[in-house]
Amino acid sequence: MNAKTISRLSSALTGAVERFRVEPRRDRETRRGPNIFTDGWLQSFGFALAGLYGLGFVILYRSGTWIVGKTGLPIYTDFGNIWMAGTQALHGNIPAMFNPAELAKLTAALFEPTTFFYPNWPYPPTFFLIAAPLGLLAYRWAFITWDLVTLLGCVAVVYLIVRRRTAIALTLAAPFTAWNFLAAQNGFLTAALLGASLLSLERRPVLAGVFIGCLSYKPQFGIVIPLALVASSRWHAIVAAAATIALLTGVSIAAFGVGAWEAFPGQLVAQTGVNFPASQDASWGYLQSVYGLTRSLHGGAALAWAAQGVTTVAVGSIVWLVWRSVVRYPLKAATLSAAALLATPYAFAYDMAALVIPAAFLASDQLERGVLLGEKTTWIALFGVPLAVLATLGDKVGGPTFGGTPVSLLAVILLLGAILRRALVTTTLCPGDQ
Repeated sequence: MNAKTISRLSSALTGAVERFRVEPRRDRETRRGPNIFTDGWLQSFGFALAGLYGLGFVILYRSGTWIVGKTGLPIYTDFGNIWMAGTQALHGNIPAMFNPAELAKLTAALFEPTTFFYPNWPYPPTFFLIAAPLGLLAYRWAFITWDLVTLLGCVAVVYLIVRRRTAIALTLAAPFTAWNFLAAQNGFLTAALLGASLLSLERRPVLAGVFIGCLSYKPQFGIVIPLALVASSRWHAIVAAAATIALLTGVSIAAFGVGAWEAFPGQLVAQTGVNFPASQDASWGYLQSVYGLTRSLHGGAALAWAAQGVTTVAVGSIVWLVWRSVVRYPLKAATLSAAALLATPYAFAYDMAALVIPAAFLASDQLERGVLLGEKTTWIALFGVPLAVLATLGDKVGGPTFGGTPVSLLAVILLLGAILRRALVTTTLCPGDQ
């Protein structure tokens, strides 16, 4: 190979790398017009959009279509089951939550008439420890308290990851933040626990294990977490997580009796039948997963489970490889938190509130190391896809309907792709700078 050929190959390689060059932290772009990615613009956009959400909530509340109806009775929503669980735990009537007939009677007695209600209590008995304090409050105050406290936890974790006030504004503006706040579901709690565990893992692995153990109230989001912990030899975190789960189980048995744990498996199986019905005619838009997407596209149950299985194995393999590599920790954390949302077949729109965690870790790496070409466009798409989903909101506030197709899954895939692209490119360009 002569010198001229070598020179041409070197120029071609340099050009290929240049296409994926990392822009410095101080943006050198010379585009005309305002830069919408400055802190000032992002904060203004975030707080303005969050303000619009807030205005919408006030209008819904005053019209008697959110939290409390025109009759003065609570409106049944996803939070209704959580509040009922709390009230029954305080009254020593937990068996009613595991009896569909008794649960239906409670719903009819406590809420406005509704054509839909959840016939089963799908959470492990440890969740009664969270629900019981809410049962001390009247429904409307329990609803708002739960929303605000869990949202504050989520916002605090995102801020600690990014260390920019802009992160607060964008978290409040995230479309899935609005959806979870509307339903008063547990997406904020999931996000806070997932983010806090990854934020603590490097320096305080035992504390990280405690947060992971608390996340066991939603075990479907822990499918790939053990893979990351084993791949990176985080044994202290593993032991702490197991000990936390055992402690919470023991406390729940001491507080509510062993009967709740005996009834739980049967209710979980029953709820699985509700969420994964055999009928092809079911509305699959509520499941924001590969399984739900396959069923919404008229795939059969066998095909949907196969697609979900392949996806889970694929993202599990990615997590394993990334966490054994020299990739920078923020990108490892971003990969794991995004993969956790993609690996499960059982994810709802409100669960996607946790998407702010991988987004925050990705943003923290971009702020520290610079932005790859095309990543700013990716951020616009990440906001645009969930906004499109929010526009397809179903006719029930807090109900299961959320559009005909689970397109928010695309946001998770897009984000994971952006994270992996950055991990591959930056590691290739700067292999020794980890």
